Amino acid sequence: MHIPIDEIVTLSGLSHAIVYNILQLHSDHGSLHNPLILPPGSGRHRNLERDLMYTQGLLNANATIFLDEIQDHLAETRNIKVSIATLSRSPLKSCNHTQVCRKGSTRM
Repeated sequence: MHIPIDEIVTLSGLSHAIVYNILQLHSDHGSLHNPLILPPGSGRHRNLERDLMYTQGLLNANATIFLDEIQDHLAETRNIKVSIATLSRSPLKSCNHTQVCRKGSTRM
């Protein structure tokens, strides 16, 4: 059954782009979802205990270190790619760290 795109848009209330995306997914995968995309929350889980100890050591050495600097240290020395958002949510302790976390990588 072939229904014109404009009629599908009118009947469904969806935009042309969404209708085309749905048709493309069905054409590519025979389904309305992409089986190649991982569901949310299914990323790599890791034990961050040693990484947190390393990061805590960085903070102990320099309490005013910026999150992007911590990110760079982790990438260079431990081959760990971590987002600024993840670092800002981590349970790190420093007298000035709360202020540093809130500023993120914006330096004044």
